[in-house]
Amino acid sequence: MSEQRMAAAAVVVGVDGSGIALSAVRWATREAQRRGAPLRIVHVASYAERSAAGGRRAASILTLAHTEAEKAGRHLVVTTEAVPGDAAAALAEAAADAQLLVVGMGGGERYEDIRLHSTTLAVCTATACPVAVVRGVGGAVPEDGQVVLGIEDVTADAAPVTVAFADAQRHDAGLVVVHALHGTGPVRDHVSGHEALARRRAAAWTAITDGLAPWRSRYPDVPVEIRIVDAPAHGHLLQAGVAARLIVLGTRARRSAAARVVLGSTSHTVLRHAPCPVLVVKRGIPLTGPAAEAAAATAGPTPPAPVARPATPEPWTLYVPDHRPRR
Repeated sequence: MSEQRMAAAAVVVGVDGSGIALSAVRWATREAQRRGAPLRIVHVASYAERSAAGGRRAASILTLAHTEAEKAGRHLVVTTEAVPGDAAAALAEAAADAQLLVVGMGGGERYEDIRLHSTTLAVCTATACPVAVVRGVGGAVPEDGQVVLGIEDVTADAAPVTVAFADAQRHDAGLVVVHALHGTGPVRDHVSGHEALARRRAAAWTAITDGLAPWRSRYPDVPVEIRIVDAPAHGHLLQAGVAARLIVLGTRARRSAAARVVLGSTSHTVLRHAPCPVLVVKRGIPLTGPAAEAAAATAGPTPPAPVARPATPEPWTLYVPDHRPRR
């Protein structure tokens, strides 16, 4: 893709007039500046066609969001648009040619928060490009800190791995890779023995390290810490997220109408309780178009084929917790 075409791939942010949506606008503005991309602010407003008052309300929401973007960033191309339709489907369509879609999600139990939560989950599963979910908890949204990546299998998670490494490099941050061992627990550990568990941990660390070697070659300046932890993964991801700027998760692509509103339990829990923004990337679908080129924009050459694990793991760090988190 040429530089002119790359510049046309916008960062899209959805707004609904809420405070968390304005936080999403500020986060999206800073991210668009980092990426050298224009910002497109979208408000789904089917109601605006029914009355003049509705049109004025939609215009007011977009004007306020535009003002927030102007305050958060300078020398940035910002456009606004009101679109009709169902919120999730309309935002997904608006982001069809985008490199990133940003939405907000409240952290309370009010009806508005629950409704927004449901819409956000639907957006995450309906949108082709990565979706950044800015959480409405804890006050200010973190602007710096490490990137946390939850991973099951390097091959299956190639898209979220690429996005996580690219983001860490773009923000000059470290990357924490969290992999949860399944089939562990006090009873199973006692039966299998500590030596068997240690071998499983070592094998998992080796597999992930070898699998990540192409990205290590592509992003040599990104320090990586690998954490092999006990399942379930969400508690470890949330704990790591306390010191993070961003959590990156891969989700399965679900095509059926019923499945599009459902994420995996780990993704669902992390989205609901994360102390920082969460970036959801569909796994199993190669990154193509604007999303792929945005990830590769600061990356240099294409990753080489996997190479043998180096004799010394530096700058990789093996992390094995001394005890399991309380459940």
